[in-house]
Amino acid sequence: MAIRSYGPLLGKIRRTKKIKAELIARKLDISPSTYSQIETGRRSASYERVAEICGELGLTLSQLDEMLDADSEERKETASYEEI
Repeated sequence: MAIRSYGPLLGKIRRTKKIKAELIARKLDISPSTYSQIETGRRSASYERVAEICGELGLTLSQLDEMLDADSEERKETASYEEI
């Protein structure tokens, strides 16, 4: 399980919930720039940090894993359809 791959999905969830990145960064005591880099995948995050972000977004790591798996499957199916 690559922690780095969580970033874009965390950003998508945050935007869906209409939570400002700056608010989460402040609650985690990190700079908005660092948080942005985590969401874009330019910076990896520890397991603990991802768990903290999940907590701020109101979900568990297990839920995030399930969403990541579903998102990955959806991309695979889309790629298969594009090949036809």
